[in-house]
Amino acid sequence: MEAKKVSRTERRKEENRKRIMRVAIDLFKQQGFDETTVDQIANEADVAKCTIYSHFPEKEAIIYEHIQSIIWEQTPAMLEYLDKLPDTRTRLIAALQKTLEWMHIDLSNDLFERHFTYKMSQWVHAIKHLDRNVSTGFSTVMEHILKLGVESGEIRPDMHPFVVGGLECSHFLMAILWVNHPELISINESIENNVDCFLNGVKTSCMTPTAI
Repeated sequence: MEAKKVSRTERRKEENRKRIMRVAIDLFKQQGFDETTVDQIANEADVAKCTIYSHFPEKEAIIYEHIQSIIWEQTPAMLEYLDKLPDTRTRLIAALQKTLEWMHIDLSNDLFERHFTYKMSQWVHAIKHLDRNVSTGFSTVMEHILKLGVESGEIRPDMHPFVVGGLECSHFLMAILWVNHPELISINESIENNVDCFLNGVKTSCMTPTAI
């Protein structure tokens, strides 16, 4: 009986969390992030304000968790797809291109930037506290690519996973430039150059995208 009560409680918590995310994202899109208050979210989601903070420490965390839910849902299919690709370079390009589907298509430029800023704070926290339990759907994808690369002999076995995080970070910075100034760069060329620089080092052949 007790097990059923716990299960029911956890299920109710998860339902509340999903409803809060759904309502908040809709409000962010309709009226803007800054214009949306936690009180509004609580009213629309029909939950107490403290309930929101029990799930999300700040509004940016709602965007972050929303994107994570999309990524986690699609991660198994993505891993299966990556296994069929021929090499590390192809896998990295495919994964970085997929992030733009996961994030930019569903978010405005402002929300995209806030997602990245919050994600950076999570990275800093994980590094500062050596927290290996902080994992995201996309880090799982990148670690899988790293593992396959090591197994195939394309990547050094002593490569630390945080190094791959650097590739992800530079990708998001370039993506923010692209979403705000798409006339300046080709995002697909940027992704390919970014991956080539990661795999080969910053050689003369690894040129950053130039202005159009």
